[in-house]
Amino acid sequence: MQIIGTEVIEGHDAKGGFVVEFLGDGGEKVSVHMAQSENGGLNRDNALQKAQVLLVQASRFGATAESEGGDGADEPSDAVESLRQEQHEKADSKNSDSALQEGLEDTFPASDPVSASYTSTIASDRKH
Repeated sequence: MQIIGTEVIEGHDAKGGFVVEFLGDGGEKVSVHMAQSENGGLNRDNALQKAQVLLVQASRFGATAESEGGDGADEPSDAVESLRQEQHEKADSKNSDSALQEGLEDTFPASDPVSASYTSTIASDRKH
């Protein structure tokens, strides 16, 4: 398949994100669906690069460095680094969320709950 064009389609589902379609010379079409990242880092400008990275990773799935004929010394592209950073941030976010939840559970109940209403009594004049 010879790729003759690409199409970036925004908002493919309720979660946002993008679909990048690679169009082939024989009418073929390969679509890459990407959900919006939690930090909102996926945009129209970098969607094509990230889709290309995903296709390269998919094409190399299960292949070893020896079968590719390479020595594994290739430098990762900016898109690969960006994807790795997002995955790392997502893992960190999950760890911090679970640590926060654990901390809250360990300190429960730390104090009386906050009152939703304020009560007061009317002071009377004291005569001396």
